[in-house]
Amino acid sequence: MVNIFFRSKESKHLTHDFNSMIQIVILNSVGFYFLEFLVQYFTSQQLSASGLQIGLIYSILVVGHIFSSTFVGWITDKTKSKTTLIVIGSFGRGVSYFIIYFSIVYSNLVSIATGMFTLGLFAGFFWIPFDTLIAEKSDKNARSYAYGKRDSSIGIGILVGSVIGFNIFGILNFLIPTNWYLVYIGIPIFGFSNFIAGIQFIRKVDENIKYSDGSVEIENQKIQKNPNNVKIYFYVGLIFLLIALTFSNINGSLAKPFLNIYLLEHIESNPILAVIGFLPGYIISLLIAPKLGNYIDKINPAVGIIVSSSLGALFTFLLISTSNLWIFSILLIFDYTIVNSANLVLNNFLSRISLKHRGKILSLNSMCKNLGNFTGPIIGGLVWDYINITAPFIISIFVELALIPIYIIAIFYLKPHLTETYEEVKETIVENV
Repeated sequence: MVNIFFRSKESKHLTHDFNSMIQIVILNSVGFYFLEFLVQYFTSQQLSASGLQIGLIYSILVVGHIFSSTFVGWITDKTKSKTTLIVIGSFGRGVSYFIIYFSIVYSNLVSIATGMFTLGLFAGFFWIPFDTLIAEKSDKNARSYAYGKRDSSIGIGILVGSVIGFNIFGILNFLIPTNWYLVYIGIPIFGFSNFIAGIQFIRKVDENIKYSDGSVEIENQKIQKNPNNVKIYFYVGLIFLLIALTFSNINGSLAKPFLNIYLLEHIESNPILAVIGFLPGYIISLLIAPKLGNYIDKINPAVGIIVSSSLGALFTFLLISTSNLWIFSILLIFDYTIVNSANLVLNNFLSRISLKHRGKILSLNSMCKNLGNFTGPIIGGLVWDYINITAPFIISIFVELALIPIYIIAIFYLKPHLTETYEEVKETIVENV
């Protein structure tokens, strides 16, 4: 009886095929952390790559994503089949896993970079239309919750993939450490799961089913009524938002590529124990994302940014102030939860700006993220090489606080022009856990 109550409340805010669509992401996500960790581990520990080289490897993935983001958003708004784009993205990402696998087996740093570029390229084909469908299949008052459901499925995928992948890696690395064909066999296995996900998407998701509350008509009315001077305020707000997003992602990626390495070199040198210490924060923050989204749907976006940015700076400082693996692991749960909360606030806000141009808006967001993610690891690698490994983290603390007023200005100018306005939410979604 309780399950029926929970399901009926959720069904008021999401289309009936929403959960089927979201669950497919589990298959797309099984290799996320496993691949990221192994690439960082292999390049730093086996190839003895410098901080700059590791940063460049990470950044080349972003270059591929930047390239696809320049046109996938436009295609998403124009095409009748977002499913086709998502399937192309799934299969392309699967192929990239095989490229990276053979590059590791043959110890070719350039080929690893090629595989990372391919992964980034097809990530744009996947996530931009997928995030657009999430917005189309959810009520605006449950948008953060909807994106939280996506993050939760990613978390489940990472958990399943990590348990399988690291068990295979740990056992084979102990028994036959020189047989890299088998030690790294988890990578092509997870590449194949992306192929299965693409097929499942065709079978289970109907992109023509959308949640409708009359916002398209509201948008048409706003376009007709808005004078030019009002539109100027909209573009001022959009420019501030894009600046904030770009520098926020430069800041976020200053330290991210080096967090695993920081843990390995300063806290725990055993890669398996490092994974055990690192992984809970990554996964738990994603699994609780629907709960976070449920609360975020009820708060002002400006308040959400102020709180998440302030707490994010605090926990980054605490992370680099401890030398205990388990304290680090606990702090990381809070840190990742705060980062995910900020992303849910922003995804909610961005999805409300325009229904007709939602794909383009999400594509602009993707471009800003990736421009930042390209620049950040290079800067982080340089300051790590020429100052010390804590420098990227210290810089990120100050930049995160400095970006708060820029976000506030952007929200102030954009909020009056949103197609889907923020309203008082009288009903709370309750998810069965």
